[in-house]
Amino acid sequence: MVALVLMAGAAGAQAPGGGGFTPPTFDGIDKDKNGSLSQAEVAAWVATIPAGPNGAQNPADVMGRWDANKDGSVSKAEFDARPRPAGGGGGGGPPPGGQAPG
Repeated sequence: MVALVLMAGAAGAQAPGGGGFTPPTFDGIDKDKNGSLSQAEVAAWVATIPAGPNGAQNPADVMGRWDANKDGSVSKAEFDARPRPAGGGGGGGPPPGGQAPG
């Protein structure tokens, strides 16, 4: 059971006991280990995130924010440079309860 919690935390999910969000890691999302994140891998990760006050995140929106060069995949460099909400979350969406500055 502990391995399952660690695996979910590595990909970015709610911390055990509902104590907050664990930021995603590139390796946790890159299930096929090819060095880039596909749309399907990003969508699978987004599906693990509990819906916030504004509802669930849209995988296409997350991909649009992370895929800086718009080639349809997210490189490690793009992932590391992705926009993050205030408070160091990692989802690349607006801060909880608000809109991203812009």
